[in-house]
Amino acid sequence: MDIYQNVGKIHKPKLYKTQLCKNYGRLGCGHCRYGQKCQFIHPEDPAYLDMYPDTWHFAQEQEAHSQYVQLLHAQKNVNQFYEEEIVSKVREWNVAHPKGPNYYDFHGLTTKLADFYIFEIILYMKSMKIQKSWIETRRGNHSKANFAAIRTNLLTNYFPQAFLLFLFPVMMAFYVLL
Repeated sequence: MDIYQNVGKIHKPKLYKTQLCKNYGRLGCGHCRYGQKCQFIHPEDPAYLDMYPDTWHFAQEQEAHSQYVQLLHAQKNVNQFYEEEIVSKVREWNVAHPKGPNYYDFHGLTTKLADFYIFEIILYMKSMKIQKSWIETRRGNHSKANFAAIRTNLLTNYFPQAFLLFLFPVMMAFYVLL
């Protein structure tokens, strides 16, 4: 056996490109000094899309979306058209930035708007025979006394049609009885 047979070859560890580079994670800066030589996943790598909800880019887009929806909320007292625009933007966000299959982010919706949205989701789930979806509601920072009114409303009003399981303070599993 030639002891020099591996000289000049790049050694790739078993975990090569299996985790997101911390520079592209949610708290990262969006730049890695190692570039293509980095052993972690970067935006140009195919596996990046699978990890997109955990990335710096996603966090930046989510922050811009949240600020825009907050701006619409400030305007809705002047013109009711803005309520429709809020729902539209939240739906667009969910389509363009899914965190997983049947995952819905309700951040930015009022309790009334969430009612309409959840009703449509239940109808969709029944028509497609989907039993489980995920809903993210956040903490209720903009609700009265920072109380998460949407979660309470969903649990109270939709329990006969669906079963909600709170897994984390901001996310719940949503089961529809088919």
